[in-house]
Amino acid sequence: MNKLIRAGIKRTFRIKTLYICLAVLFFIDGLDIIKEVLFPEPGRDLPSPEGYVVSGFLVVVLLAAVFISSFLGSEHQYGTLRNKIAVGHERLKLYISSFIVCYTAVMIMYVFVWLMVGILGTLLLGGFRSSAKQMLVLILISFLAFTMLTALYVLIGMCIHSKSMSSVAAVIAAFMIMLTGVMTVQILSMPQYIPADEIPAQRLLEYEPSEDDPSLMKNPDYVGGSKRKLIETIHMLCPVSKILGYSDTIDAGDVLVPVAETVVLMAAGMVIFTKRDLK
Repeated sequence: MNKLIRAGIKRTFRIKTLYICLAVLFFIDGLDIIKEVLFPEPGRDLPSPEGYVVSGFLVVVLLAAVFISSFLGSEHQYGTLRNKIAVGHERLKLYISSFIVCYTAVMIMYVFVWLMVGILGTLLLGGFRSSAKQMLVLILISFLAFTMLTALYVLIGMCIHSKSMSSVAAVIAAFMIMLTGVMTVQILSMPQYIPADEIPAQRLLEYEPSEDDPSLMKNPDYVGGSKRKLIETIHMLCPVSKILGYSDTIDAGDVLVPVAETVVLMAAGMVIFTKRDLK
């Protein structure tokens, strides 16, 4: 399996897709930092680098899907996987080595975001403003999130033999995960009550006052009850939600859930791949 991994990593660095992904990251995130410094908005403070890290990770969610589906799709398209099986390589080892190769590429993009924003943010934006604990939480949560996402994209790429179909499926999955993460964070961040003095006087009658404190008005956009529990469950399962909603605290669920998701996706992918006909 070591030979498969070495050959796969060498191929990763030979193809243009990885370098295109890194260039896209710099163009979207790095140039935006430079633009903020060169053309600042009047009266607006410079943004913190943490926001660029998170936005860079959102781009990586999509670029990882594009790279992995393209990389593995080419393996199917040119019969490379079929030839490897024909010469005696076990399917299980093929799957694991493909995951390691793709994971290496995703980690390159992941580290690139940290280095790019860290260097430009320190030189141009004054450095990170979050506490060391918050940064460690973000590192851990994002690392686990991209491990889980890599397992998902590899499952799609290894089990769908059509390069175009696997690319479409992976990109759709990436967009759905990103949309779900943004929506759950927005919904769960809605306050249950709004101070009455923050509501325009002409609209005050549209709000219902709190039973406990008349100075607080019930927020009509607040989601509660069983629907909120469902959204909280989706939030817990969605890796993008965790990245967007990171704080200075972390519990066991934040670690165990992505680990369990990765294990399930890897196991499911290996089972499907070992049973599929590659002809």
